[in-house]
Amino acid sequence: MCLGIPARVVEAAAGHDDLAQVDMAGTPRLVNVGLLDSPPVPGDWILVHLGFALSAMTEQEAHEALAELDLMAEERTGRTEEAMP
Repeated sequence: MCLGIPARVVEAAAGHDDLAQVDMAGTPRLVNVGLLDSPPVPGDWILVHLGFALSAMTEQEAHEALAELDLMAEERTGRTEEAMP
């Protein structure tokens, strides 16, 4: 099973056209964006799998996907995020 995680582009990585700094659920990550049709700009949302951006997505799609991931985590643990230590 593959799992793609939505991430918001923060900035292009200096010195490398295929890399971008993203915010992935509050954690900064460096992601390869070379597979995308066009380079993303800050504020764009992308779907990331194993460090590679697979596709661009709208903000609404990103929020819907993140909500589904939260729901899956709650179902798996039987707890809400607020109840987790």
